[in-house]
Formats: sequence, C-alpha cells, structure tokens
Amino acid sequence: MSDTPDFDISGLTLYESIKTKCKEFSDLAALEYYGNKITYSTLLADIDRCAAAMYFLGVRRGMHVAVVLPNIPQAVFVFYACSKLGAVCDLIHPLSSVRELKSYIELTNPQIVFVYDEIPAGISFLAGTVHKVILCSPSEYLPRMAKLAYKVKSGVKTPSFIRFKAFPEFMKTGNRAYTLKADEKPVPEDACAMLYTGGTTGPSKGVLLSSLNFNNSAYEAIESCECLEKGDRFLAVLPIFHGFGLGVGIHTVLTFGGTSILLPAFKVKKFIQLISKYKPAVIAGVPAIFSAIVSGDAKDMDMSFLKLVISGGDRLPSDIQDKMNDLLKRHGSNAVVRQGYGLTECLSGISLMPPGCTEHNCIGRAYRDTLFKIVDTETGKELPDGTNGEILISGPAVMIGYYNEEKETDDVLKKDENGVVWLRTGDCGRKGDNGLIYFECRLKRMIITNGYNVYPNVLEDIIMSCPEVTDCAVIGIPDDLRGEIVRACIVFDKKAEHDGSFDEALSHVKNELNLSVSRFAMPRSFVVLDSIPRTKVGKVNVSALSNE
Repeated sequence: MSDTPDFDISGLTLYESIKTKCKEFSDLAALEYYGNKITYSTLLADIDRCAAAMYFLGVRRGMHVAVVLPNIPQAVFVFYACSKLGAVCDLIHPLSSVRELKSYIELTNPQIVFVYDEIPAGISFLAGTVHKVILCSPSEYLPRMAKLAYKVKSGVKTPSFIRFKAFPEFMKTGNRAYTLKADEKPVPEDACAMLYTGGTTGPSKGVLLSSLNFNNSAYEAIESCECLEKGDRFLAVLPIFHGFGLGVGIHTVLTFGGTSILLPAFKVKKFIQLISKYKPAVIAGVPAIFSAIVSGDAKDMDMSFLKLVISGGDRLPSDIQDKMNDLLKRHGSNAVVRQGYGLTECLSGISLMPPGCTEHNCIGRAYRDTLFKIVDTETGKELPDGTNGEILISGPAVMIGYYNEEKETDDVLKKDENGVVWLRTGDCGRKGDNGLIYFECRLKRMIITNGYNVYPNVLEDIIMSCPEVTDCAVIGIPDDLRGEIVRACIVFDKKAEHDGSFDEALSHVKNELNLSVSRFAMPRSFVVLDSIPRTKVGKVNVSALSNE
C-alpha cells in the first residue's frame, strides 16, 4: 500500500513538485517509449533544457504555449517546462480539424506552438505569423532501429513552404543559464495548464487549472487507490490532452515513482495485445476500451500482473463491468474494475470505488479533501441520501475557471453562504447510506417525458445485455406533446447484418425493455446505426446523435 505524502505540497508549483520526485526516484524509469526508458534524472534534465530553450524564445509567466501532440516524451517535457516558467500549457488534440486548430491558436495567441510533424499541412496557417512553431516527431525518442523503421514507414515530409524548427534543434538552444526576475517566478495558484472540455452537448471551453489542482489531485488519487508503489508500470493510452490522461497517466504516476508507458498511436481493438506486451501493474481507460477488451480474444493470456484497473471518462455499462471483472478473474488477476468520477473542470478523478467493490453505477467515495453534495436542480437545496439530484463538488481539484468565459464560469462556480465554492457538474446522481456515491446520467441527457424522469443509462444497460448489441445510446428527442420522447440508437453485431436478422434482434431488444421498464420510459423510436458518434475522447456525442 502506498504511503500518504510525507511533505507539504501546498507551496509547490507543478515543476517544483516533479523536481522533488525526480531527485527522489532518480535512477528509476519515469517514462518508457517503445523500449526507450527515460529515467527520472534524465527527465528532469530534459525539462530544464526545454524550459531554458523556451525562455530564450520569449516565454514568460502568464504567456500561453500550445502543445498539439500525442503521447510522446516531448509533450511531457514541455508540460513541466511551462510550469517552471509560469506559462500556461494549452493541450490540444493533434487530430483537431484545421478550423478547430485555428480557433484554439487565435483564442490564446500562444508564444510557441509545439506541433506533431505528421500534420504540417494543418498548421500551414501559422507560416509567416509571429508564432514560433516547433515540429516534434514521434521518432525522435525511439530506439535507434525503431527510429530507422519509422522513417521508412512514415515517409513524413514537411511541405517546402513551411520553415519550422525541429525539436532537437530547439533543445540545443537550452544549454545556457538564465535567471527569472522576482515578478517572473510562478506561484502554485497560477494557471499552469488549459484543457478543453469534451463538447458532448455544446462547444468546447478552455478549462484553466493550477499547480494546486494537479498536485492535490495526484496525492489524493494515490491515497484512494491504496495499492500504488514506486516502480509500478502504468499503460498510458489515454491522451495527454485529456484530464484523465494527463492528471492520472502522467502526473499521478510520476508522483508515486511509477513508470508511464507512452503510446502515441492507440487502437482500442489492440488493447489486449498491449497489456500482454507491456505487462503493466495498472491500466486505466474509458468504457469503450473495456468494451473492446471483453469483445476481444484474450485466450489464455496471463493477467496476474494487473493489480489496479480504473474506468473513467464516462459511465461504465453494468454489463461491461461484470464481463470485465469475470475476464480479470479468469486470467489470474485479483483486481476488479474500479470506476472513478471526474470531469475536466476538476482535472481528472475526484472519487474512486474502494478495493473489491463491484456495485453498478457506483463512482466510489470522494477523495479525502473533496466534498460532494446532491441538490435539487430547481431550488438548489441539498437533498437527503438516496435521492437523485445534481452533483456539486468542492475541493482542491476544482478549476480556476473557463478561459475568457466569465459568465460561463459564474454559472458553474457557485459560492455558498459560508464562502465555500461549489462546482455544478451538470451530472445527476445520489449518495447512498453506505457513504458511496452513485451516478445516473448527465442532466442534459436526462429525458423528461410527460413529466417523468427517464435515465438513459437504465435503458442502455438493458439494451447492452442483449447479445446481438455491440453499442447503444438512448437520447431524448423534442416533442410538442410530451416535451421529449425516448429514442434508442443501436449498433448490432456483424452477424445480424450478414444473416439479415435485424428484425429478430430488434424484437429481442424491445421484449427485454418491455419486461424491465415502465411504459413511460419505453423508447418510442428505434434507430439502427453502423456506429455511435463519439467525441475525440470516446464519450457519446449527443449533439451529433440527435441529428441522426
């Protein structure tokens, strides 16, 4: 079992915290990248060089630096280097559209843009601007033979009209000494990162997070996991531009002395192969990953090395949870899937199921310094245990606010009569009398039909229990008479497609629903799709689905 932190982190910036850890675990592997192991001492040296190079390119406290990169070592260096200088690291999905990239860059006007070298055409609009652009290749930190193979296979060529500096050349400028002036030195309350919300029901917003958010979140996560030890290997497949991937997969792992195994390209269907190859002690994923695992072919694969399995980012369907727990047991692991809860506005996780808990829709207990309360959505009054309402959160992980969105910030951060700031999550749940918290659905996904509340997850669990179904989502469609009607969007397996048994499979689904839910909750329409539209981080894209 991991120990509670033995030093005060309240006065440390993100960089100061990681510097302490790099000295404590100097000879251990901090990052592993396709066999290349980067020790904690080497990591610190690279962060320091990166910070110096950024300083000589004019980066100062309060400025923004954009990182448009997948999970590669350079992204980690830049993230912590920004904290050393007091800059804000904007983490952007490298597969964003050109229009999205342009809007993100124009929003914060970053001093430097670090971009994936495989998308130079997408950032050609930066050519000739005041922005300093650094191209980063996933091959730069590969072992020698793997690097040669990558160059032959990828054939990446930067268009001749773009003249951007490459990352190795940039790092060479970081060998000079510099001194920050007194007013340039960052403090833990400063914004150190900006992540974008998933945009499942509306436009993405930039979430500003501080060193206090990251450090407290990491230590509380370690304490709640109860089993993390230095040297544990963590398979970091969740992207660094996502709060779960950055806060848990990188910062929390480095805080307890673990090794984060970085993978820039990830295919869900190959996750079982990755587990077998890297033999991590810890894996964390979104529900789509676990759905792929239980649908895959694990055969006689050994999983005895897995001691912690975490699901987050969205609600884990009960059927997938049960199948995953059975799979782990059959393959020698004593772990069960522990569902956590969090949102970008509080970085990553703020609650986690206790060890051994297998309850459905349970998101565990709140972290030590995090408070949950359930309130009536109309009156704002706190509700008794067992009653569904909006989840409100207060604690050290709650964001500073949305970037340049004062009204949006005021709408979700509410101060009570005691001066305590509460984050309105927009999620619906309840507290149990056992001290655990249970999640129902996004309030914007809760369907109100004829005055009755319908929780999509209840119907989705029933639909997913049918063997012919591979994915589904239940949504509300506006209706003049009833307010909303329930629509079930379903993806059937290929067998049903080939043998033409859609009607039979759909009849099975309808029969299961008739036996299990009230008449008012029954879907009034069914739509069969090839796939459920999802956001870049795997959540159901309700806005896109409503147009199907």
